[in-house]
Amino acid sequence: MRAKGTKIVNLSELQTNLFVRKELNQEHVLYLAELIENGVEMKDPIEIAESTNGVCPVVDGRHRKEAYELNNLKEIKVKVLQFEDEAEMISYAYRQNSGGSMPPSQEDTEHTVMLLIEKGEKQKRIAELLGLPVSLVRKYIKCVQSKQARLKIKKAVVAVAEGGLTVTKAAEKYNVEPEKVKEVLSGRKKKLKVGIPEIQGNLTKSHKSLSQKNASLMRSILEKYEDGDITESQAREIFVHIEQLQKRASRAIADWKKRFEALCH
Repeated sequence: MRAKGTKIVNLSELQTNLFVRKELNQEHVLYLAELIENGVEMKDPIEIAESTNGVCPVVDGRHRKEAYELNNLKEIKVKVLQFEDEAEMISYAYRQNSGGSMPPSQEDTEHTVMLLIEKGEKQKRIAELLGLPVSLVRKYIKCVQSKQARLKIKKAVVAVAEGGLTVTKAAEKYNVEPEKVKEVLSGRKKKLKVGIPEIQGNLTKSHKSLSQKNASLMRSILEKYEDGDITESQAREIFVHIEQLQKRASRAIADWKKRFEALCH
């Protein structure tokens, strides 16, 4: 890795990724956003990889990026880094987070190991890249391989149940044993007690309930303002807070979607 200095970039140019963190911690994002809103300057600039085709991948600082966006900032200072390959970039991101305020969790480490396996790295090399004992990396690799095997079987089951493939063809496509696919298929109906329509119905009810509560809150704010119980600035402060919560919820959903897309590939 080689540092190439700092520069000012548009926040919209920064591309977040799934390095190290399997998901964002929205509570931490909100905490940082409140610090920034109150004039606290972030100690370290966001670190990005050298730009290619106008894309600036974030190596370290995803939570800070989200916090800046919640504060509607357009430009920020970043530190530009150059890496030999993507494995080195993943390694650097992991090590940076290991020494930060939110060290990677076990799930985050499994996710990082999975990324390095996908890049063709071997057990010893992964241990060197992440700065972890080989015995611990071996444990993570076994766990990742087990999860990947279960995911392949699930995909084969879906290919049979919804894609029209035979068990043999689906097992061949996803490189799994046909007997394991049959075993899961036999118990699939028992496990799927709640279908998609039921899930969507529950989400609609939940959203409707929240919308009604928000509408009641809005009416209450207007009434309090009209009665002189709160000032204009206080009312605006409440609306800004609600908008921030909505942005936070939207970003959380987007992050879960990215996590889903990563599992699909």
